[in-house]
Amino acid sequence: MRLPPSDDPRGNRIMRLPRETLLYVLKQHGVQVECDAATSDGRQFCTLIDDEVAEAHWLPDPIGGDMVRHLARKFGIPSHAFFFDVSQDVGPPHPH
Repeated sequence: MRLPPSDDPRGNRIMRLPRETLLYVLKQHGVQVECDAATSDGRQFCTLIDDEVAEAHWLPDPIGGDMVRHLARKFGIPSHAFFFDVSQDVGPPHPH
C-alpha cells in the first residue's frame, strides 16, 4: 500500500475524485441523489438520502478524499467502491 505524500498526510488531495464518479457510486449503492445546477464557481448543492441518512452538501469538482471518506462512512459504502474503475470488466461474462 502506498502512503500519501507528507504534505497531504490524510490523503485529501491524492484521493480526490470527480464529482460525477462520487455521485454515480452513491446511486449504485441505493442513495437518492438530487443536485441543483452548478454555481459559477463550479460547486453543486446536492441532497443525498437513503433509508437511514439524509445529508446536504455543496460539492466542488473534484471532491476531496476527506469528503469521499465521510460520505462512504455515513452511507455504509466501502471506501474502495469509489476507486474501482467501473469502465473495466471485472471478470468473465456470466453464462445465460
